[in-house]
Amino acid sequence: TESSNTDNISTETTIELIPGSTENADPVNTEELTMVEEPTDTEPTDNETIIPESITETTDTDELTPETTTNTLYHCIDPINIEQTSTVRRGEEATLCLYIGPDGDWNNNIEYKRFSVNLKADEFSSYHIPGSYDALTVTGSGTENQRFNGGNSTHVFAASQTSLSFLRRYYDQTTKRIYPYLTAILDVQQGLVRGIAWDDACVFCEQAECNANTYNLNGSLATTEEIRQPVNGCSYSKNECRLFVKDGSDICDLKLHVVWTGTDVDGKVLLSSDSRPSAFPPNRIQENVKGRYDKMVKSLSDLKDQVTGG
Repeated sequence: TESSNTDNISTETTIELIPGSTENADPVNTEELTMVEEPTDTEPTDNETIIPESITETTDTDELTPETTTNTLYHCIDPINIEQTSTVRRGEEATLCLYIGPDGDWNNNIEYKRFSVNLKADEFSSYHIPGSYDALTVTGSGTENQRFNGGNSTHVFAASQTSLSFLRRYYDQTTKRIYPYLTAILDVQQGLVRGIAWDDACVFCEQAECNANTYNLNGSLATTEEIRQPVNGCSYSKNECRLFVKDGSDICDLKLHVVWTGTDVDGKVLLSSDSRPSAFPPNRIQENVKGRYDKMVKSLSDLKDQVTGG
């Protein structure tokens, strides 16, 4: 079931997004826009987990704690429940953060918005921010988008513990396209999140319609050869999203799906990555997407006929 978390999230922020709702998740907090400083750069070797540029990697001295990626600027642990959310145990709460901000170099001073949520580890979960399409794409003087990122494109990334994903472009200001399909795959080793990869978002459309929308933290375009994970995604035009909104659909809102792989702190295998969209036949997924689009078009056509008496 999907539950609202408006009573548990702080809404002190300069972007008036409606606090999100979740499936299989409990809200933690929402931070106001924050200025961040440049972290230290290190280059990953062939034997290391590929992680976004400028994220340092460290080794814990505790022999029970394997090495993991770390970034104190973007770390993500529930401050109210540090002990439980510092490790992943299947079926128990684990904290995930979704960062939202403009395109550009996230290693330098940048304003961002963070949403934090507690998920049940190894369950397919969804975190939805109602009204985010309008808040992040409608431009013009005095709009939320103008105050938030100057009307530029919008990028997002996910974080858990000290690991984080690459950037994904949600809204492209130049092409006026929205990339709503975001599924994060959390790679866990003995309870520690070692990496976060994006699932293949090209399963929602024909390959010819799937475009690059993954970036390094310095703002440069990422390639599959460089980061060894899918980098392209399907999108809708703003006109199509407007029609969906008129039809009452939230398909263009910012929504993050989460699945898990690896082992928890007790050594139990995490299996929910089998539920990621790319694990299913693309033709079935595309039929579903087309069905939703055709339903929206027919619904608006019927409404127009009612208004005009056609």
